[in-house]
Amino acid sequence: MPQLITRADALERIQAERGDAACLMCAIRDRAAGPTYVVHEDKDQLVILPRYVRRWGQLMVMPAAHVTTFTEIPEATWARSNALALRAARVAEVIFKPRRCYLASTGSSAGELTQSSTHLHIHVIPLHDPDDRPADVFSWTDGVYVAEHEEWEELKRRVIENWV
Repeated sequence: MPQLITRADALERIQAERGDAACLMCAIRDRAAGPTYVVHEDKDQLVILPRYVRRWGQLMVMPAAHVTTFTEIPEATWARSNALALRAARVAEVIFKPRRCYLASTGSSAGELTQSSTHLHIHVIPLHDPDDRPADVFSWTDGVYVAEHEEWEELKRRVIENWV
């Protein structure tokens, strides 16, 4: 069962896993920031189950190339990221039957670790609570969920099974 941990604990874990990598997303892409649960990967894109989430079943889509602004990302790359985010949202709907899914690009110029990074990416977050608001989902104030390796593997299996 996923476990809620504090924001401080999550940040400490992420920093330890990240080490001195300049970009957390690039470290994840390069498998240099702890275990990576990959749902889809090709030469240009990566879709993963992020290990620190506000809602169980969250997915993340990111271009493989390190891009930090919308002016520098090729239109085709951003279009592909969005197509994969749509596919991820559809899979989340099939598996979790949420009330809705939030899709948000949360790349940050400041490089915070919570739900963000300077590297552009898209979060796909299934929501079940009718009162969920963006502030509830994108803030780590109330903590984040983590899980055991076996739980991530089982979730990854379910997502991949429905990815086709």
